Amino acid sequence: MNKLNTSSIERQSLFVGALVYLLMGFCGWIVYYLSHSEALLLDGNYNMVNGIASFFAFYVAKIRAQKTTTFPFGKFIYEALYSLVKGILVLGILVAALWDNSVKIINYFSEGIKHEVNTLPIAFYTIAMVTLCFTLAFYYKQQNKKTGDKSSMLKTDAQTAIIDGMLSGLAGGGLLLCTYLGSIISGWEFLMYIGDAIVVLLFVLIAFKEPFHIIRHNFIELAGGQLQSQKEQDNILNQIQRILSEDFSIENNYISKTGSLYTMLVYVKPKNEKALRLLTAKRDELRTSMSDKYENTLIELILA
Repeated sequence: MNKLNTSSIERQSLFVGALVYLLMGFCGWIVYYLSHSEALLLDGNYNMVNGIASFFAFYVAKIRAQKTTTFPFGKFIYEALYSLVKGILVLGILVAALWDNSVKIINYFSEGIKHEVNTLPIAFYTIAMVTLCFTLAFYYKQQNKKTGDKSSMLKTDAQTAIIDGMLSGLAGGGLLLCTYLGSIISGWEFLMYIGDAIVVLLFVLIAFKEPFHIIRHNFIELAGGQLQSQKEQDNILNQIQRILSEDFSIENNYISKTGSLYTMLVYVKPKNEKALRLLTAKRDELRTSMSDKYENTLIELILA
């Protein structure tokens, strides 16, 4: 699978994903208008952000490998920047929802302000959204297989779609359950009026970790920090040891990731005179070995 085909598959997948997310976002807004459910408004906003972000990801996937005078190694930094902005937007939506619905619960208990929800369209919406999310996740995984499972972007989006499906199921199913319990259990009537807000708070608590993880991970990438995935670190270091250990002692290393570009600087000390003549050949062997798993790499061997 060459870079052109991988990039083309990614762009096609991201474009399809963007359309699906926008459809889900608009559906969330429409059902919010019909049901007056804040949980579905949050779900719609969440999907809308993912939809708009996917269009930006589509553009980033197109330009990231372009090399210019300003970006001699490509524009992979835009991948990390896109993910960072997406994480900040999602975090903002969650914080706003947390505030609004906390106020709603406080107002109910302090002033008796009631917020009634029309549950009729919610069941249909929930089934449709969960089905779309898991179908999209399956589509991303199948498309990633066509690249040889080399696309970190499609892998991440597949995981995100599964999480979105679970959250949509929680939002709709939890709201219906709260309304039902409030209508049949004496003393639980408050669930009919603030069950929606309680579901939003649960939604936020479950989803809160994701944007923080995205922001932290991509901030480190933008700052040029070491690769954060221990599994990938171990895999890369094992390959470096396998190829270099016979002729070189490895003094230190710097492994970082910016978007889908992996930068590997290995500081080595030759074990003999023959090793000096093998330096370029070993670097090329290392590049070839890494390309089986990492499509975009920048690898240099530096004499310590």
